[in-house]
Amino acid sequence: MNNKYKALSLACLVAAGLGMTSVAQAHPRWVVPSHFTVSKEGGDWLSFDVTASHGTFVYDKPASIETTQVIMPDGRMTNPNFTIRGKRRAIFDFFFEEEGTHKIQINQTPKYYTYYKAGRRDTVKWAEANKANRLTVLPEKSRDVVTQVNYTRAETYVTVGKPSKKAMELTGEYLEMVPVTHPSDIVEGEPVTFQFFFNGKPQAGVTADITREGTLYRNHQEQIDVVSDKDGMITFTPAVAGRYLMKSNYKGMVENDPMYDRANVNVHLTFEALLQ
Repeated sequence: MNNKYKALSLACLVAAGLGMTSVAQAHPRWVVPSHFTVSKEGGDWLSFDVTASHGTFVYDKPASIETTQVIMPDGRMTNPNFTIRGKRRAIFDFFFEEEGTHKIQINQTPKYYTYYKAGRRDTVKWAEANKANRLTVLPEKSRDVVTQVNYTRAETYVTVGKPSKKAMELTGEYLEMVPVTHPSDIVEGEPVTFQFFFNGKPQAGVTADITREGTLYRNHQEQIDVVSDKDGMITFTPAVAGRYLMKSNYKGMVENDPMYDRANVNVHLTFEALLQ
């Protein structure tokens, strides 16, 4: 098999694999707080809704909240209070009193899928396995083997009093977003800049769509589509005040990783744009 044919075969294999795993990621997960800022002296309780839905802030399927973490302004992590899992959404509460910016994150457990061909036909098959253990499940003489990781972060920020940045620090794993424009400083009609990183390095080619709430009550989505540049930067301008959902994704081959050959990774961010 020549190199050109090998490259084409690999591309077709990965494309088929993406289609096969789309069911698991069919409904984007997001988390939205009752408020994005706390100004009450002594702190206040906030409530959070978590769901998996194609609609922007439209409840559909209850998403898992077992991995929910609140990163405090000093960087330490804690867990939410009073969690409830309903039929169409999950809910949790948290008492915010420490000054600064808190990051609320619900990170999916990485899922690994290995795609391959075996036998006389070129039908793409798959098994739930990573690079480290795939040989134990693959048939003999498997060919065109590719392992993909799927991973999604659902996150938002809440600020008490004066904004801070400690909670925004990178972990260096998978796709991450750092708000160059602080979430508390996002205002309608003004440019907003975010920066994307993959495994700790600025990542070009991350696609992001940003949609304002209320899509059920207007004829057009009014979606903003952007792609990160060589420094991982995107810039966009929310035209109207309100709550927004950003769904960002990066797909690409990865070299020298012991667990996967290709990444399909996401960050879903909820934020608000304030009135001028």
